[in-house]
Amino acid sequence: MADYSKYQDASWLTNNNWGKWGPDDEIGVLNEVTPADVVKAVSLIKTGKVYDLETIRFHGMPVWDGHCGFELMTYASPKGRRNMTKQNAYPAAYSWHGEGGWIDSSKDDYQIDANTEMLIAPLHCGTHIDGFGHITVGEDAHWYNGYNFNEHWGDYGIMKCDATTIPPMILRGVLLDIAGYKGLDHVPANYGVTAEDIEECAKWEGVELKEKDCVLIRLGETWPTLDNCPGAGMTLEAARCLVEGHGAVLMGDDMVAFEQNNADGTMSWPRHPHPVHHYCLDQMGVHFIEAVQMDELAKDKCYEFCFMAAPTKIKGGTGMFIRPIAIV
Repeated sequence: MADYSKYQDASWLTNNNWGKWGPDDEIGVLNEVTPADVVKAVSLIKTGKVYDLETIRFHGMPVWDGHCGFELMTYASPKGRRNMTKQNAYPAAYSWHGEGGWIDSSKDDYQIDANTEMLIAPLHCGTHIDGFGHITVGEDAHWYNGYNFNEHWGDYGIMKCDATTIPPMILRGVLLDIAGYKGLDHVPANYGVTAEDIEECAKWEGVELKEKDCVLIRLGETWPTLDNCPGAGMTLEAARCLVEGHGAVLMGDDMVAFEQNNADGTMSWPRHPHPVHHYCLDQMGVHFIEAVQMDELAKDKCYEFCFMAAPTKIKGGTGMFIRPIAIV
């Protein structure tokens, strides 16, 4: 029987990748990805079939309790602007159809107008990637590479390792269908993925885990109900197996948090509320994506593919919406 004890000791609390790519690094293990690796990933495309792995975001969508809700509100509309002109209530800069406005009748023969909106939402909702500054550790509230709250936080968000530093990602992707491997539609509630699950699922699928992979873990959760296997997720042991054992540079799962929660509130490391986040983001500089939609990949038994994703660059963001795709 394989020995996974090396993924269960306390060395992760003192071993880290800080300084490995320089004192000012904000990219982490994705530094290791070369143009040659990108070419290898793209070479996996044989048929051109594209799998969309993103959720849809909407008013009333599930959002973790620690974040604000998702609100998309109409900011302006053709009807509203035309009514404003009738009432003469606003200056021309806002009342576009009024005299002197951008599209008053002297300038517009086509009745042009626009619909616009305003979004208030956490950057950590739906399918999203966690930035290194999302979870802080210690009295100094530090994150990856020793950046900390006292020195690297501004009035408009974090100033080191924000969402603008996460590069576009084109990698070899691997699906580990843990639910399928176990012969289930979904794993039980509060199930913790183990290192043995990682190794045995890969064998069951006949896929080899390689360095610089993006590894996606399917547990069988369904968006947006999120009631198939609440609390299930990655254990610290499984994350270390992928990062230290196989050299994964990006990970993801279909849960709203890349972390197992036991039914009694404990996690996969004693007296630690977020050990997998701590290990991946703060210690090792490894990003992960949450709420990845993998059912179609699993249905087609597509376990190896070209993975592509790029988060929007928002200054100060500690995470970002992302639209990952798999191409075979």
